[in-house]
Amino acid sequence: MHMFENSKSRLDAISDGVFAVVLTLMVLDIKVPKTLTIADLYATGFSVVIYFISFAVVGQYWTFHQELLHTVTQPSTNFLVLNFFYLVFICLVPFATSFIGDHPGSRISATLFAIIIFMVDLFQFILFRSVIGERPKKENLNAHDWEEYRAVSLMVLVAIVYILVGLLLPKWILVVIALGLGARTLNNTIGRRLQRQSKAK
Repeated sequence: MHMFENSKSRLDAISDGVFAVVLTLMVLDIKVPKTLTIADLYATGFSVVIYFISFAVVGQYWTFHQELLHTVTQPSTNFLVLNFFYLVFICLVPFATSFIGDHPGSRISATLFAIIIFMVDLFQFILFRSVIGERPKKENLNAHDWEEYRAVSLMVLVAIVYILVGLLLPKWILVVIALGLGARTLNNTIGRRLQRQSKAK
C-alpha cells in the first residue's frame, strides 16, 4: 500500500460536479420571449428543443461514465489525465448548444456541435479501453460489460455520421442526433432485456 495514491472519491466528485454544472448551464440559453409574436415563440421553442436534446445527450454520457467509474477502484494517473480530456469536451457542450441555437441551420455551428460530440465519444471509448486493458487477463468481461463496450464503440461511429450530416445537411443535425440518441437508448434497453431473459433461463 503506497502512502500517496490517486483518490477515487475525488475523481467521482470532480466528474459529477462537471456534469452537474454542464447540465445546469444549458438551460440558461432559454430566454423568456420579450413579446408573444410568432417569431419570438418559435425562437424560444427552438431553444427548448435544443436544450432537451443536449440534456439527453449529456445525461446519457453521465450514465456511461458512472458505470465506467464503478469498475475503477484505484485510478491510474493515465486514467485521470484521460478523464480530464473527456471532461474538457463535456464542458464544451453548452457552448456548442448555444452556438447552434444562435445560428440554426449553419454548417459551421452544426459541424462544430458534431465534432464536439465526436471528441466526447472518442475519449469515452479510450477510457473504456483503458479500464479493460488494466483488468487482469483472468477477469473476463461479462455480457453486460461487453454490451456497454459495444455501445460506446458504436457511439464513435455514429458521431462520424453526425459530422457528415453537419457538413452536408446542417439543417438536419438535431434531428439526426435525436434519432441517434433514441436508437442507442432502444438498443441498450433491448440488449439488457435479452441479458435478463438469458439469466432467467
